[in-house]
Amino acid sequence: MRSGVLGVAVVILIILGFLLILTGGHGKKPATNTGPAVMALPDYADTDATTTLTIDGIVNGDEDHRAIRITVGADQRELDIIQGYSGHVLSTKTFYNTPQAYGVFLRSINDEGFLTRLKNSKSPNDESGQCPLGNRYIFELDQEGDTLSRLWASDCGATTGTFGGQTSQLQELFQDQIPGYNDLTGDVNLSNTD
Repeated sequence: MRSGVLGVAVVILIILGFLLILTGGHGKKPATNTGPAVMALPDYADTDATTTLTIDGIVNGDEDHRAIRITVGADQRELDIIQGYSGHVLSTKTFYNTPQAYGVFLRSINDEGFLTRLKNSKSPNDESGQCPLGNRYIFELDQEGDTLSRLWASDCGATTGTFGGQTSQLQELFQDQIPGYNDLTGDVNLSNTD
């Protein structure tokens, strides 16, 4: 009888030992990878990664809704004027870029917190319908079809959104990538209520 109890105790100890090894000894589940790891932003200068700022206008009718999207990569910079909520591009203007210029741009937006997530944000990850009477600013880092980072801020206060960097400075840095930005976007009404 005594040897049977001792045998069961040994088996239980062995099982507990394996569980401790699998959980790192902390009783937690092993970490799971939720997607591609994000490198330091300047390390993307010689890659096909792109950075994007989308300024999404007020919530209004599909025919009146506008957004401005600026995408910057190592080979080109692009400005898109978008109509409606399904992403219909009304006009596009493309400019060349170089990896060296992109590297300087990446360092600049990195210093302004392009990848900074707002701590303790209670805002949803999806900005749709948020701050409906103001603009939403969506900051994205994409590579090979994967979205590595997607954060947003708005005109409705510093704690509305998931982005914790410097919105106005980043907006200016992106706009400065597009020659004649003010002329190209002068007719775009992000707050059309007609």
